[in-house]
Amino acid sequence: MLRTVVFLLTLLLWASGCKRYESVVETGLHAERIAESLEPIPSAPDYVDEAHWAALPWREDPADRLPKGRKVSEGPGTADVFYLHPTIYEEGAAWNAPLDSTVLNAAVDEWPLRHQASVFNGAGRVFAPRYRQAHIRVFSVGDSLSLGALQLAYGDIREAFQHFLEHWDEGRPLVIAAHSQGSWHARWLLQEFFDGQSLQDRLVAAYIPGMDIYASDFETIEPCRGPVDQHCFCAWMSYGTGYLPAWITAKPDVPSAIHPVTWTTLEGVRNEKKAHKGAVRESFRNKNPGSITAQLCAEGVLWVDQPHMFLVGKWLHRDNWHVGDFNLFWDNIRTNVHERVEGAVSTP
Repeated sequence: MLRTVVFLLTLLLWASGCKRYESVVETGLHAERIAESLEPIPSAPDYVDEAHWAALPWREDPADRLPKGRKVSEGPGTADVFYLHPTIYEEGAAWNAPLDSTVLNAAVDEWPLRHQASVFNGAGRVFAPRYRQAHIRVFSVGDSLSLGALQLAYGDIREAFQHFLEHWDEGRPLVIAAHSQGSWHARWLLQEFFDGQSLQDRLVAAYIPGMDIYASDFETIEPCRGPVDQHCFCAWMSYGTGYLPAWITAKPDVPSAIHPVTWTTLEGVRNEKKAHKGAVRESFRNKNPGSITAQLCAEGVLWVDQPHMFLVGKWLHRDNWHVGDFNLFWDNIRTNVHERVEGAVSTP
């Protein structure tokens, strides 16, 4: 009886934790248009004000935390990391979220800052701006207002990055990290500030999963194809083995994808169990090494097998693993970014 109760509680905690963090952009749920105009537009951020940053390296933030459980590598600490969080704004009529919402800010801190940005705290200093994120509906409505909302959000990120360059940049190697909507904006950021420009030489890598990113999005920045490549980007989208969302098959091009355990782009090659370093669960515990195997498929997505966990694996499995793009491979990503940073060279 006790074993049954523990089992059911495990399932409940997993499901509730994922529901709070999972974004409907990748679940197939449709969010209807509500407002017919971008106005009223929330007040713009002032990045001189530290309240408009979710993470800064000289204060204690959720991005500084490490998960309980297994020890993880400390890291070289020699890079600067610019992290962009995914969509948390899923309720409300406005197209863009206000920056003074204590509820949204707390959710950003509790979920993506703690579970994703923390991957990179050993690589170096982590900077994460708050921004007027676009409502989740932009990815299902897809009209001119949706684009306008995304452009407004990116305008904040652009200003935050310029503030970083003007006030805090010390010539360190740079890592761009993002997820979902954050990866959408990271693509624009890479296009504007890095692609074919001097900053590309300082780009260690961009880790931008959870969005379809294409090699053709850039002129000179290429996809990373190996575990220590520099000046490149790593993208992947996680789905259950055999499952493909309809929108993927409708795209004329194949998204770029790298395997976040093997760090290669070879299709159909499943990682060995022993190569998986563990997943960070919603409780922020680093557990179950060897529980995840996955392979890249020809359509440019990462197919994740049923977790190799006695009894509970089949109950935890899902067609859509968007919520786990970072969490399933937390320690593997952390180890990889450390290896790439160690191979980078700072600018005097």
